Amino acid sequence: MSASQDYLKFLTQRMVRYIDTPKSERKEARRERREHRPNWIVRWFGMIPFGVSMFARKQKKRLTRGES
Repeated sequence: MSASQDYLKFLTQRMVRYIDTPKSERKEARRERREHRPNWIVRWFGMIPFGVSMFARKQKKRLTRGES
């Protein structure tokens, strides 16, 4: 089989599996994927914004307690 025929077979199998799955089950799977997905800021920028926010929070606590 050529590569295009293999790909067409793969797409057909995926489409048939999608159509055979009940709509409620598809919605549930989509909802679960969304819940397990990381926060958008971490997905786009990595851990840097998280580190900066931790640093800023720590600095704010120091200022409110009067530490230098």
